This record gives sequence, structure tokens and C-alpha cells, in this order.
Amino acid sequence: MTTGRCHSSQYTSPVKPLLWSLCLALACVPADAGQTAAPSTAPRQAPATPAAATLRVRQVIDGDTITVSGIGTVRLIGVDAPEKTGGYRESEPYGDQAARFLRSLLDGKLVRLEYDGERKDQYNRTLAYVFLEDGTLANEAIIRAGFAETYRRFEYRRKPAFQAAEREAREARRGMWATAKPRP
Repeated sequence: MTTGRCHSSQYTSPVKPLLWSLCLALACVPADAGQTAAPSTAPRQAPATPAAATLRVRQVIDGDTITVSGIGTVRLIGVDAPEKTGGYRESEPYGDQAARFLRSLLDGKLVRLEYDGERKDQYNRTLAYVFLEDGTLANEAIIRAGFAETYRRFEYRRKPAFQAAEREAREARRGMWATAKPRP
């Protein structure tokens, strides 16, 4: 069977069978398969969970990680809470308080998850903003209470609001900022 441009009877190299296989494989690929849209500089955003899709918080693991029914482990986007006692590494000051705060806010409650960029982290945890039924954003609430910092390493759309909440907590000397010297 001859396919035109892929077959040449003058080419006798040992590579010919490989080229023939490649040509056959490419013949099965749709014409637009190799085309991609121009890369965007904006972060990729997944659609928000519909408002009707409320899920129950099953457990608060620490100040920035929970488990949610039907989802599994969820890491709060933009939140960097101190590690609590009993974790995989040594506890940090205010780690237990951060976990207690988040537990009092979320444990057993119905929540709505909203996504921003990547859906999973390197530990296979779902990355999400966690909203209570009354609209409270748990991610921002723990930062505003002074039991977590804004996660600065990555970009996400609510980062400026989280940074403002952290500044407010620092200035008001809430939570872990109670004994810290105010920033100039």
C-alpha cells in the first residue's frame, strides 16, 4: 500500500521501517491534533462548583487541610498555617490553635468548594477555596483571625484579598501576631 509522501522506494536505510510506522501512525491523527491555542499568561481557572453542590466537612486535619465527603483531602488555597502537634514534622507555635480555629469554623459543616488553577497538589490533595453556607470564605477567615499566613509562593486570584486580611491581622495583633512586632 502506497501513501504518497511517506513511501519512497529509493530510500533503503534500515530506518525505513521506522519511518513507515511513523507515517501510518500520523495518518490516524486528526488534522488539528497538533494545534494548540496560544499560551495564556493568566492562571488557568476551573469552573466553580455550582452553588447547589454543598458537601460536608468530615474532618479538620490542621489549619490548612480538611477532608470533605465525596472529595477527599482538600488543601485550602492560599493558606499557610503552622504545623500542629502530631504531624509529619515538628509542631510549630500556633499550629494547634490554627487547627482548633478551623475545626470550630468547619467541622461537620456544609461547604461549597471553588477552584482556581491546578485542581491537585503534589500530594494529590484537592486545592480549593472553601465557602460556608453563609458565604464565609474559610481560607480568608483563618488568615484574618491571625492563625495562618498568606501563601506567597504561587499566584492565585484571591491573593491580594488574603494579603490584606493578613495585614489587618498583623496590625490588630490577632492570633500568632499577638506578640510579633508590627511590620513597618
